Amino acid sequence: MGDPRPRTTVTAVLPPLAAAATYPHPAGYPWPVAARSGVLMPAGLRARPPEPDDLTRRVPVVAVGSNAAPAVLARKLGSHLRRGLPMVRAVVHGLGVGHSAHASAGGYVPAAPFAAARGAVSPVVVTWLDELQLRLVDRTEPNYRRVLLPPGASCRAEGGAVLNGAQVYDSRHGLLGQAGQPLPLGPQQQVVSWLAGRLPDPHGAALAGDDPHGWLRRPATRRGFPQLLRACRLTRRSGLA
Repeated sequence: MGDPRPRTTVTAVLPPLAAAATYPHPAGYPWPVAARSGVLMPAGLRARPPEPDDLTRRVPVVAVGSNAAPAVLARKLGSHLRRGLPMVRAVVHGLGVGHSAHASAGGYVPAAPFAAARGAVSPVVVTWLDELQLRLVDRTEPNYRRVLLPPGASCRAEGGAVLNGAQVYDSRHGLLGQAGQPLPLGPQQQVVSWLAGRLPDPHGAALAGDDPHGWLRRPATRRGFPQLLRACRLTRRSGLA
């Protein structure tokens, strides 16, 4: 995944990715997000401001889905949380949040951002990742590319400070939507029901069945899901890049 800004190369052995089974149940996606700003450490989120000098060596990345959840980031970063991870609650003007047009290996339909009218406001969490942390998170996002927020969007942290140069993970598959209108981010039960009512059988029936997340988790389902959604005209572009 390309980095919008040039970075210094760091040589390190990256740990293996966590198995999908180690994550919470997919029905609860995106799971509890950071309730306050602070610094995430191995023992949890500490309610203290990050060091300004430390932030200059980090990249601000807007999290619109489970990357805003401390428990998820703890699994992704493991021992690399010892150096701390600043997490700042913020709002982005000119950005909406919907669902990516793909199924995750964890069996859920994940979040994805899209360019919206300037009056649209989305609450987010900004994660300030150092270079190694950024590489680790990038590895967990093969269905996304990291891009700068578009010129029409502005990110403001708690307290009103403008965060320049913020990036966001843009879905490679586009977003769920119909007639050009994106499906807003909602609970998994809602998006599964939306899909079940629009996809032909046997796909719709599987989503309406007893274990829709198990069906979404299947490799065969995930491989063909983006193409199926496009064929049914249930996708739209993000407009971010």
